[in-house]
Amino acid sequence: MIKIKKIFVLILITFFTFYSNIVFSQQDPNVNFSTQTIVAEKLKVGFDIDDTLLFSSPNFERAFNSSVEPYSKEFWIMVNKNDRKYSKIKPTVKKIVDRHLKNGDEVYVITAREPYGGEYLKNYISKTFNVPKKNVYFVPNNKTEKIKILELNIYYGDSDSDMRAAIDAGAVPIRILRSKESSYKKSYNVGSFGEEIIENSEW
Repeated sequence: MIKIKKIFVLILITFFTFYSNIVFSQQDPNVNFSTQTIVAEKLKVGFDIDDTLLFSSPNFERAFNSSVEPYSKEFWIMVNKNDRKYSKIKPTVKKIVDRHLKNGDEVYVITAREPYGGEYLKNYISKTFNVPKKNVYFVPNNKTEKIKILELNIYYGDSDSDMRAAIDAGAVPIRILRSKESSYKKSYNVGSFGEEIIENSEW
């Protein structure tokens, strides 16, 4: 029990040091981080996709307004194939991914989307965020088990279900804020889990 608590504290210290660097650097993109400002401990971190890495509402709305049946195989192929065209990268979150990679952390992506047409999405995420394709997972149901299997220390997401999955898996939950323009309004009660919140992360 003591060992677990020490590991948890180390993770929190690492995150707060890491997050402080991000916050202070947003005003000055030329800030040069020395290795002394980042805790050396390497982490395993995960990110959600929709409303976390990407503002994907335009992509989903296009699929909903098409002739395909919502949530069918054809629907998911259309969505997963077209993020490059219609979704927008959230720059604040991309900076977080970049800092984790610079620190040598292992970065994973776990989405609740169905995997149909998933190779398109994997290619896009890998190229855009420099995450290996093998580290991108489709988990349409509860993400808890995958977070456990990957032994993630931190999981970033926008929804309440992301926060719950992280907590149940023993990972630190970090809330990414949704854009007010997001078409998805459910499962969003910021701070209800006592989670850390990334300010100004709507975009």
